[in-house]
Amino acid sequence: MTSSAALTEIRKRHYALEALPDTIVIPVLGEIRREQVVKPIEGATLDDIAFALLGVEAEFSAVGDRLHALRKLYGLARQAGARGSERALDVASRNTGGR
Repeated sequence: MTSSAALTEIRKRHYALEALPDTIVIPVLGEIRREQVVKPIEGATLDDIAFALLGVEAEFSAVGDRLHALRKLYGLARQAGARGSERALDVASRNTGGR
């Protein structure tokens, strides 16, 4: 079985692996690796995947932070009585309520 066929097969057999990427990005790793590396998943070692997870987790954290900040801004503006056509930041910044 070719690597490509194996990847297709594992994606079909395991629901959780349908989103498995074709390539992984191994981020810069201080003095160990000074440039990011893009590697086909078929050739990725366990260490490669572990390092790629560090990069994906950092991206996930940044997206989560933005999501929570937007939710908080939305909630503050609504608490202050904002309506849909008003600028959320303007209304929320006038609200002197708690955090």
